[in-house]
Amino acid sequence: MKNFNKEDNLIEIIYEDDFIVVINKKSGLLSHCNQVKSISAVSLLKKYDIKLYQAEDSLRDGIVHRLDKDTSGLMVLAKSLFSYKSLIKQFSERKVIKVYKAYCWGVPMPIAGTIDKPISNYLNRKKTSNEGRYAITDYKVTKNFKNYFSEIECKILTGRTHQIRVHMQSINCPLIGDQLYSKNRNISQSFSSNIRSFLKNFSRQALHSQYLSFMHPKSKKMKPFFIEIPNDMINLRDELVAEFNMNC
Repeated sequence: MKNFNKEDNLIEIIYEDDFIVVINKKSGLLSHCNQVKSISAVSLLKKYDIKLYQAEDSLRDGIVHRLDKDTSGLMVLAKSLFSYKSLIKQFSERKVIKVYKAYCWGVPMPIAGTIDKPISNYLNRKKTSNEGRYAITDYKVTKNFKNYFSEIECKILTGRTHQIRVHMQSINCPLIGDQLYSKNRNISQSFSSNIRSFLKNFSRQALHSQYLSFMHPKSKKMKPFFIEIPNDMINLRDELVAEFNMNC
């Protein structure tokens, strides 16, 4: 892994060759931006002379998929037109495996299943709607915190904006910290002051892209990547474990 000297809290390179670059994007960083002066994963890579495929919109150079600003984890970017076409084809044919770790309110029922609900635009956010675009999320509960909260693993078969966040909200299990889809969630007064304060101040969706696998454009071999959850989500997990007296 390679951190950037000045922005090592925002991005790190997990893998790089002549065709692709795989990064761990930290929460708070845009994947790409719409304004030249904004900081994004793309602008940081270019700042440090990482060659990316040149898109028609230079602010989107190398982009074949994206993560929300406050979602952390793995992204792959293309370094050539050849790589770009290969990766875009894999994403469009749903051959890329994308697995996320998340923490949500409540417990999804059943504890493992598929959410098959189209997603459409709604004001400044998204919502499930029959008029929306096809969207499928597989999920499973990996830890149950006394039915108050869950640790979940999500595999998205499509790549809609806010997909996991909207799908989990649609089954009344929004992600902890989500400022769009669970901002006004009531925190039980029965919880300790420590966990109530922690939840109140956890101000980004507890969502992390932890596993990414795709076929390398040149070698045609599968390239799997895994990155652990970041410190803020580790702290969240530890607070939940302590609050509910769980052995993990």
